[in-house]
Amino acid sequence: MQIRVPGARLLAAVAAVALLGTGTAYAAGAFKTGTVTKVGFAAPAKTSDYGWNQQGYIGAKAAAAATGASLDAITNAGYDNTDAILRQLIQKGAKFIVAHASGYDTIAARLAQQYKVPMITYDVPTNLHKGTVSYITTSSQEGAYLAGIVAAKMTKTHKVGIVISAADDNWYKMSGGFAQGFRSVDKTSKIYFATISPTGYDDSAGGKRVASSVIAQGADVLFTMGDEASFGYLQAVESAKVGHKVWMIGDIGNMTPIDKHHVFLSSVLWNFTKTFTQAIKDVNNGTYGTHGYNLDLKNGGVSLLKTKYIPASVWAAAMAAQKGILSGKIKIKVTHTASQVQALIK
Repeated sequence: MQIRVPGARLLAAVAAVALLGTGTAYAAGAFKTGTVTKVGFAAPAKTSDYGWNQQGYIGAKAAAAATGASLDAITNAGYDNTDAILRQLIQKGAKFIVAHASGYDTIAARLAQQYKVPMITYDVPTNLHKGTVSYITTSSQEGAYLAGIVAAKMTKTHKVGIVISAADDNWYKMSGGFAQGFRSVDKTSKIYFATISPTGYDDSAGGKRVASSVIAQGADVLFTMGDEASFGYLQAVESAKVGHKVWMIGDIGNMTPIDKHHVFLSSVLWNFTKTFTQAIKDVNNGTYGTHGYNLDLKNGGVSLLKTKYIPASVWAAAMAAQKGILSGKIKIKVTHTASQVQALIK
């Protein structure tokens, strides 16, 4: 989600260069902030991933509709032509742009200030410039804490797994939150922690391989984070032949529509709609770039998916913990490294 570097998407780049070379004057400062009539959206991968890219697109589309704007989206754009792609959205009249990857942050911040087109970035609180640049962070560890409680109450083998696709700060935050939620219920059961690779976000084959390895060690509930790698996780859980039920808990999106084998237990959902909508309103009222935005349990940006497979008593325990988090009675340590996660697991 943050540092993937897939192959170039040349067609989008060629189109962007062509538009910028038509002779129309788009000098620095030519665009002015004002009422947002068109929202631009740029994402590095396909919006069919049931995760980061899909949820971002859904949020941008809903926010545009809620504020009376149209949406111009460029998806599956990769990282090699970020400058050209964002310029293309500017050229086509976007008055607010979601640069939907923290790998876009530096270029987005520069172009936003150059062309006076507000853009939203990710994860870096220093990316703040009045009128043009703001950022989104998450408290995703809160939802993951609830997922940990569900896993602790659902495991029959007393072994669970955390599988992440890459060395990603958000994945570490959620892994730590899950471990703390699990340990609040179960102090002794085994928690396996595995990573596909430093940048395996879209490695579906790697996801299946690593998830299968964790399942082979006895884990019957897997908390998984991955973008396209999530399809591999799902395949591993679906095809597990270990003599007992294996459950998958996902992240960011909801894979229930493709859960043909009834193994998708829950997901730590991220919802960008309210945040994007508020950001557009802030642009319109002149306060954009004076503060950042955060997804958390309180504002609904983070939540735990309730499915029919979660018993009422288990769900009640998770919701009791949610009340404790919202009231401040439950404090969740934020983890940023694999070693910090391992410390909580132990």
